[in-house]
Amino acid sequence: MLKIIVAHDKNRVIGNGIHIPWHIKEDFLHYKNTTMGHTMIMGKTTFESIGKPLPGRKTIVLDFNKDYDAQGCEVCTDYMELVKRYEHSSEVVFVCGGASIYRLFLPYCEELIVSLVKGDYVGNVFFPEYEDKFVEYKEEEHEQFVIKYYKKR
Repeated sequence: MLKIIVAHDKNRVIGNGIHIPWHIKEDFLHYKNTTMGHTMIMGKTTFESIGKPLPGRKTIVLDFNKDYDAQGCEVCTDYMELVKRYEHSSEVVFVCGGASIYRLFLPYCEELIVSLVKGDYVGNVFFPEYEDKFVEYKEEEHEQFVIKYYKKR
């Protein structure tokens, strides 16, 4: 099963260049706890912004250059190969960004886990619109963000 995990503000800002516009330790802990032990799919830019595979998780880096080497990760050049592998799998796989990867996988994801960050942030990277394709079923309030859980309509 494919799920998206993302943090964005009310304008769906997820980044400013390759940087996240906020630093919320509690949300990073939520991200770690949610993805721990699972497979993660991310694009090359997101992977390089992290700088290494995250411990305790399998990382698949999507890049269209077949010669790209992401130390300690599986590299895939065809997102549909990943969709076919995981869309109907019992294994939970998290799509972790960036924006173009979210756009590619959004139609195939069953669930979204959105950290809605409080406040307005400057950014030039946005999460795609999803509100008409998903319905919220749960919400957890935190001081600096709200975790919203969505299922596909």
